Amino acid sequence: MNEMKENIISFLRSFVYAAKGIGRCLSQRNMRFHICAAGAVIALAVMCGFSAAEYALLFIVISAVMSAEAFNTAVENTVDLFSKERSELAAAAKDCAAGAVLITAVGAAAAGIFMFFVSGRIYAACLCFIRYPLLIAAAAGYLIFSVWFVFAYKTKKKI
Repeated sequence: MNEMKENIISFLRSFVYAAKGIGRCLSQRNMRFHICAAGAVIALAVMCGFSAAEYALLFIVISAVMSAEAFNTAVENTVDLFSKERSELAAAAKDCAAGAVLITAVGAAAAGIFMFFVSGRIYAACLCFIRYPLLIAAAAGYLIFSVWFVFAYKTKKKI
């Protein structure tokens, strides 16, 4: 019974460590950008009346981009830990990890173009802004917050 209790505690601690890792990713400007972009895309999806399948695809794509960004952060931190001076291999590792994020983000943008524009769903969002002008003020406020969060937000401690 004692071993089972220790296994459960260890299992629960793994979620705490994962949450810490996500928190550490917030020190990265690009992760903050992806979070704000995801919020805007989800809001647009609500206005466009996405189906359950479309929401599922949307969340898969969003989590893929954020996961790629988290892996990029892990690679950058690991390279910095083991490579104190400038190294071509260290730069290549960082560049490849950043490239993986870019590939994932471009794929997500392509999926978004099909889901919103090619399907014509973006017109539903435009109609929401026309019917409810207060949404324009909300969108402007979200944009201002996003610019602050991405470029001016400071985490308590640097990784």
